Amino acid sequence: MSQDTTDLLKVLAVTLLVFAGSTLVMLYVILLLAQYGANLPMVGSLPLYAPPEIVPLLVGSGVFATLAAVHVTASGIALVLTSNTIDMALIITAKAVTVVIMALLGFAGGHMVYLQLNENTALNLNPLLPALIALVGFFVLSTMLSVPALRRFGNLRFVLGLAAIVLGPMLLVWL
Repeated sequence: MSQDTTDLLKVLAVTLLVFAGSTLVMLYVILLLAQYGANLPMVGSLPLYAPPEIVPLLVGSGVFATLAAVHVTASGIALVLTSNTIDMALIITAKAVTVVIMALLGFAGGHMVYLQLNENTALNLNPLLPALIALVGFFVLSTMLSVPALRRFGNLRFVLGLAAIVLGPMLLVWL
């Protein structure tokens, strides 16, 4: 495993923990404000029930599938061309989307823990399955299937580039 992949895994783990912990703290502060500061402006109207629907809504909207399809097409174009700037832009984008998805999962995990501790609700990970699939997809696009990794195939990169250009729109339809 390369140092870049190891560093990305560390960042993902820290992001998950920070966002889960921050969500727990945020929700407990909202709970305390709602209980003890209800006459403060806007505090009594802070909803504690809305956040769980946000993550499946964001993931189910097709944003990550669209980004993945465009990323695959852009990777194909980058393989046909030769540009270190495009290569770096694509790898940074894939890593950034991976981190954002992990932050969403951390938020959802923190909220699920909050609901478990306060309302004893059952944990349901099914709505998070598309986010987990998107996480795996972008992790692969930022590591094993990144443009710099595919450039090592020499002239075969042109064939891989053309295949990626065709595969991108097909992913948009499939996903």
